[in-house]
Amino acid sequence: MKKKQLFFSAFLLMVACLGWSNQQKEIVNSYNDLMTNINSENWQNLSSGLSIESLQLLDTVAEVYTQAGVPFDNKGEKLLISLLSETNLLQFSETIISVDFRNEIAILLSGQGDQVQSYEFVNENNQWKLNLVPVLNVFLSEAFAGLPATDPQNSVAISPTYISAGTGDCEFSLKNSLEQLSIWHVYCSSSNSDSWGDDWLSSSILGTAAEMGIWLDAGIYDIRVIDSDGNNYTLWQVELTDQGILWELTIQDRDEP
Repeated sequence: MKKKQLFFSAFLLMVACLGWSNQQKEIVNSYNDLMTNINSENWQNLSSGLSIESLQLLDTVAEVYTQAGVPFDNKGEKLLISLLSETNLLQFSETIISVDFRNEIAILLSGQGDQVQSYEFVNENNQWKLNLVPVLNVFLSEAFAGLPATDPQNSVAISPTYISAGTGDCEFSLKNSLEQLSIWHVYCSSSNSDSWGDDWLSSSILGTAAEMGIWLDAGIYDIRVIDSDGNNYTLWQVELTDQGILWELTIQDRDEP
């Protein structure tokens, strides 16, 4: 019965593609493959159909859950399986309404009546991949609504790949290149100050491979970063100009105990 359903779904999608461009057909084929892998519970192939940004966000959220005691073993694939098995995170329909392009992004609409869903696809290495980031951000924001934002373990709903803060003309860029560790706190203050000041991340989390841009006036600054294990990383007397600075944080930058 399941094979017949999958065949019928593929037939409907093939009919829907008549008259569409080759690029639109490629996106619908990617959508069809994702639906097939979900229905057959082929999780490994499903992951290969997701964008790099989606996989990074899943890994980041799984990491936070793992540190909070949930047994996801820092693996985004385990989190994805749990979300698809226990929630309505993805509800693919055989009825394709449209495939439109917005710059380098494709938007596919599927469903009927008031059950229409929007899915974003991005082109990576000439393959159209589903970008789950918008769906995950909405889902996680709703799931964790009302949780205190003072504890980073409760801030998994805010796990973007880029965070911008400040209003100056010079950018200090921080990239998290730590393995399996999130960044929970970022402090940046004038080298003349005796205080670190406020946390620039606030209640957000900077996951693996994510970046943060802090916009400041030109000057000399001290920067301190604290990861999810409580380790400190500090730069002293950094001269910031309009050329900007990038700090790609690795485990080698950790302060001596």
